[in-house]
Amino acid sequence: MVIKEIPTWNLGEIVFSKDQGTITFVTRSGFHTYDRLSGELVCEGKLLPSSNHQLGAHWVDETSILFAISSKTEKGLMIDIQELQPTSDPPLNVVKSFLVPSQVGQFSFSLVSFHAAFVSDKGVVILDAQDSKVLLQSKGPGQYYSTGHFSYDGHFFACGAESNEIYVWENTPTGYVSKSDLRARSSLDGFSWSPTSNSILCWSRSGIQLLQLDNYPGPMSPVQEHYAGHLVAYSADWTYAITGCCWGTIITVLDLSNGTQQSIDTGVQIVDIKITNNTIFMIGENQLINLHLETGEQVNSACAARMESMALHVHLGSKVVLSDDCSQIAFTIQRTIFLYDVKAQKVLGDLTVDGYIVHIQFSPDGSQMGFIVQINSGGYESCHVELERGKDLWYTNVTITYLAHGWSLDSLFQSPYEHHILGGWSEWVLDSRGNVLWLPITWRTCYGLDTRWNGNFLALMGEQHPEPIIIEFKP
Repeated sequence: MVIKEIPTWNLGEIVFSKDQGTITFVTRSGFHTYDRLSGELVCEGKLLPSSNHQLGAHWVDETSILFAISSKTEKGLMIDIQELQPTSDPPLNVVKSFLVPSQVGQFSFSLVSFHAAFVSDKGVVILDAQDSKVLLQSKGPGQYYSTGHFSYDGHFFACGAESNEIYVWENTPTGYVSKSDLRARSSLDGFSWSPTSNSILCWSRSGIQLLQLDNYPGPMSPVQEHYAGHLVAYSADWTYAITGCCWGTIITVLDLSNGTQQSIDTGVQIVDIKITNNTIFMIGENQLINLHLETGEQVNSACAARMESMALHVHLGSKVVLSDDCSQIAFTIQRTIFLYDVKAQKVLGDLTVDGYIVHIQFSPDGSQMGFIVQINSGGYESCHVELERGKDLWYTNVTITYLAHGWSLDSLFQSPYEHHILGGWSEWVLDSRGNVLWLPITWRTCYGLDTRWNGNFLALMGEQHPEPIIIEFKP
């Protein structure tokens, strides 16, 4: 039930007074306090009078709202604790001040410990505002990117970093020491401490996650790769799934029968993976690499893996895809798509389209090729091509369809199985009987470009996932 509607003009944060009598709307430009029931404006004013000021934190005590604000001065950095009393004139007054050496970075403050933190591309610095003692100086150029947050009890400090990680330090008598490194399973737009300081709530466009401070994954693999998308392929007998990161050098062979896996460093940046006749084929750095995989045997270790490579006599472009039998390669250069025959070592033909090609897919028998084109108007088109092998004209019957909102790949490329994705954001997996699975928000992928079906296996390959998510559907 709506009690009162209060119009606002800026984005900000809502803060209730302790007795719930007033609501204060805090924005970058200032504060606006309203009576909770009548909606009347009680007072308003500026919090940050100039660009030299930063809001570090705010709290609600028994009688008022407190703000920690830093400002640059000739003598150093001044930290003022200001108290908001709506019935006073002026309503905002300084109740405590601290002068600390000048610092750079995003400012945050703990009213419990009187510690001030500064996060920048140079690292994290935490000072005791009462005597300017340095309690933490963590150097990490380009590593940290978000404003830090002290826990409500002042016992911990956390800030976001690259790869969706949150670094947590613990306040000890000798300074701050590393407590844990948490990793969100999707993009990280912001986070907040729980009132009990034992968990952290993360959020992004993909959804929300709750990370427990004392229940986090073990250390990550020492080799971390920046990826531009995931790669997934399955063996013909559904025994193995091979995964990797586009432009990464490491592939992981997953035994689907028992869940065991092993990683192999190929030493080559890979752009596509396929399997045929129990051999893994990989395209990377203008060469076709194959790695033999013995069915039913343990996967060879990285040092003993027998790999062979064949040079490709062509300059591959931005999008590169192998056909299922690994006999042909489709690749794009700007707005032109080329078809390359591996055995003949030559380009069979090309086709220029009016737009940017965002996806290429061969049919299982290699007789067709489809691709998705992003056109200048911002929409998408689906193009289907009938391939004519062994003839001068390499394609016939070009079909172009404009895609309305909500399309997915499996709605365009027909498959022999019943399961399919519904909707542009991969919300539901359906079969002929109705809804069979509601995908968690953090698993969903935009427009279905990052979903791959093969038999009863569905792979979700969005870049927001640290690893691809593979789901098996029972018949």
